Amino acid sequence: MHRFYLPELGTENHVWLEGEEAHHALRVLRLAAGDEVALFDGSGVECLAVVERIERHRPKLVVRHRERVNRDPALAVTLACAIVKAKAMDELVEACAELGLRELVPVETRRSVPKLERKEEAHVARWRRTAIEASKQCRRTTLTRIAAPRPLPALLEKAPQWDLRLVFSPEDDALPLVRVLRACERPRSVIYLIGPEGGFEEGELRAAAGAGFEAVRLGRSTLRTETAAAAALAAILFHYEQAANPQL
Repeated sequence: MHRFYLPELGTENHVWLEGEEAHHALRVLRLAAGDEVALFDGSGVECLAVVERIERHRPKLVVRHRERVNRDPALAVTLACAIVKAKAMDELVEACAELGLRELVPVETRRSVPKLERKEEAHVARWRRTAIEASKQCRRTTLTRIAAPRPLPALLEKAPQWDLRLVFSPEDDALPLVRVLRACERPRSVIYLIGPEGGFEEGELRAAAGAGFEAVRLGRSTLRTETAAAAALAAILFHYEQAANPQL
């Protein structure tokens, strides 16, 4: 069943698809009267609806069933990731949103490529659209929050709000991720830092350590930023889900 994002879902029994969602429904999927669709508003509400009619290039839908559904991981995980090139960033957002990332904070590091400068709003809007499409694809009823980009020092100042803080590093003194997770009882929130392709500079790693971030590694291989971000998230979520449900 095709799914559509409708942030103004409200409580009405009749709703309209607008803008890009209407265009996708009619021009791409060729939906017609009588077709069933699923709707979600990004806050956890999901509906079953039927296309009643098409009017002025907009489908009018009748809501048949409405419920609150939570398919997100129980653990709130935030990724603070160095900004990388457009295609890689799109892949990173898509994969992490599908896995259940709660929030993405793009960070500007000394080796970040590219520098956003005046195009910041356009980049953030693109990442938010990618997160919406990922939620539609994987049947999430919420969206990964995409924060405004910020310099790494500004992010580190806010570090105390997370229970567990991790920074991924290729250095030999970085501990295996699984060892650190096993040593930490289930936290309420986790933040993990992923650097750019050139890695964090030594001073940035020291600053992260000073803010309570523990240096960890996934393995001995050097991974691309988008690969490391998704692999780390999957490992963190699986570890704590398995700890809570040993039968997994």
